[in-house]
Amino acid sequence: MTTAGMPRLKLRRLVTMLALASGIIAFVNTLYAAYLVQREQLIANTLEANRAYAIKQAEVTDLYIESIQRQLTLAASRAPALLGSKPAMEDELARLVHQTDGVMTAAITDKNATILATAPANLGMEGKTLVPQQLASGPQRLEGQISAPYIGMAGHLILAFSEPFLDTGGAYAGTIITAIPLRQGNELDKLVGDHFYRDGSYIYVVDGDGNIIYHEDKERIGTSERDNAVVEAVLRGETGAMPVVNTRGTHLLAGYAALKHAGWGVVAQRPLDETLRPLQSLTYRIVLYALPVGLIMFLAIYLLGRWISRPLEELAQVIERDQPGATADDLGKIKGWYYEAARLRNAVTMSQHSQIQRIDKLNSDTITDPMTGLINRRGLALQVAKHQQARQAFAVLALDLDHFKRVNDTLGHAAGDQVLIALAGILRTSIRGEDMPCRVGGEEFLVLMPDASPAIAGKVAERIRTATAGHTMPQAVGHITVSIGVALWPADDPAIEQVLVKADQALYRAKHSGRNRVEAWSTATAMRSDGVGIREG
Repeated sequence: MTTAGMPRLKLRRLVTMLALASGIIAFVNTLYAAYLVQREQLIANTLEANRAYAIKQAEVTDLYIESIQRQLTLAASRAPALLGSKPAMEDELARLVHQTDGVMTAAITDKNATILATAPANLGMEGKTLVPQQLASGPQRLEGQISAPYIGMAGHLILAFSEPFLDTGGAYAGTIITAIPLRQGNELDKLVGDHFYRDGSYIYVVDGDGNIIYHEDKERIGTSERDNAVVEAVLRGETGAMPVVNTRGTHLLAGYAALKHAGWGVVAQRPLDETLRPLQSLTYRIVLYALPVGLIMFLAIYLLGRWISRPLEELAQVIERDQPGATADDLGKIKGWYYEAARLRNAVTMSQHSQIQRIDKLNSDTITDPMTGLINRRGLALQVAKHQQARQAFAVLALDLDHFKRVNDTLGHAAGDQVLIALAGILRTSIRGEDMPCRVGGEEFLVLMPDASPAIAGKVAERIRTATAGHTMPQAVGHITVSIGVALWPADDPAIEQVLVKADQALYRAKHSGRNRVEAWSTATAMRSDGVGIREG
């Protein structure tokens, strides 16, 4: 018996391929699951580490602020006794600058915000009056304050700490002010900027208004981050961690903590890409370690495939020889070691001299479009005939993709086919349960809507149009629109063929009126859509 025209794929190879594919799929699934679990764990660990680190940095920064405020409080308690002596005031301010880490300048003002003395003493600011943003506290604010970042008299971005003091009668007498320069390196830079992580992590500090007062990028100091979700949370006094996308589109894992003093907040964050970078090498190592076991499994699968296919191969060889008298003996020698092989051998033996073969007649009159799975033109004709016989009214939506030829010409027919398949999916999800979508040829579709009123037909048509226009088509096609014509039987014409023609005419009217529209045929009025909604016109 010739084997010409027979499939070349053998059972042994099929079993091997099936088992191998199953093993590969299982391995890939396990690898992917492990990747997801470890990814989640890395993200969770990083968020928790950043949260803990932000809390620790907030505590350290709190201690720094407390130390400045203690020095200011001490200086303010001495100030009333020093007001009459400029040298004494300068000495006290010099002590304040020397003993307070990070403070570069200090000043004392009277109750009118006029500078009485400074440290260093040669600043030339005596007699000048501070503006409100420089004087963080005043006659109406009898408590220590911390200013927002501002440009000082020397043109530098600074942060001011102030403490008011009272005279012996309990009235406001003036203010002690210290200034910390930003963008120039200071004690705050050392506290927050020096950390042990070398993994892309960094920290920044914001004041109570969301302005950055420390950042590794000096240019960002003084800018506002009020719109950042993490900053919003920390300004509410919250402590925690969350993923966030910064203004540059970078995905970050941020931990944040609010300070007890001044309303400041500390944010510690690390880029998501840096966090997930170890997963690549980890995945590679898993594959490398699993490779020897995989090779052994492949060999076992190959041998098992041969063992399974051998009885069937021997059975086929016996039948192909077709030698009377020898077939029965040869069949008896075949070892059907599993149920199916033994049963097949027995069946062939019993039917040796009779051919029992039933061939199912293929339905040559198929009614399904093979590409989209929708009813084709022949199926449409059968369904229309049923409605006509039952005298059941229906609406017809005739659809045509706008500029579809351009898709085929520029991206190829494969892309066009994917668009047609996508449109078929849109039709299925946009119509009613009893409606029947059909593909009648090329990019032309029909929807048969039993017992649909003009309003329902128009609503469904508009839903299809809107869904199509808003859907991103595959194969880099992007967005594409559809024009729709609507006709009703028997309202628009008692002849079903003419109703289909009028639906096509309404479709062409939609095409000629600008596309991406719904036009309805009506003997009394025309109903159309211009991409906003259906209207009478």
